[in-house]
Amino acid sequence: LRELLAAGVPAIAEGNFVPGRTTVFDGLPPARIVQVHLTAPPDVLRARLHTRDESRHPVHYDRVAAAEIFERAAAGEWDALPLEGELIAVNTTEWPDLPALVETVAAAVSAAGGG
Repeated sequence: LRELLAAGVPAIAEGNFVPGRTTVFDGLPPARIVQVHLTAPPDVLRARLHTRDESRHPVHYDRVAAAEIFERAAAGEWDALPLEGELIAVNTTEWPDLPALVETVAAAVSAAGGG
């Protein structure tokens, strides 16, 4: 990420970043940031994990992790990161209108100078 931004290349960083513990964004070269944060209430997340297809790849141990994910989400472990720039917060309790979300993100990225 650091090398791409230093070279003036737009970049996307995706993951389960934890405020206060994630260091990948520390000391980055100057950049305009658009953060898209997807979330849902902990009980919704837990219910989704319990209802997922059991034939998914074994690395997805959703039912086993449901209680832990509920607790971590309830504790705010995956809240939006405290980054400079624009935050687009998306509550996925009701699945968002994806074309509208894409337009919102594209407009924010364009306004931020990302093309």
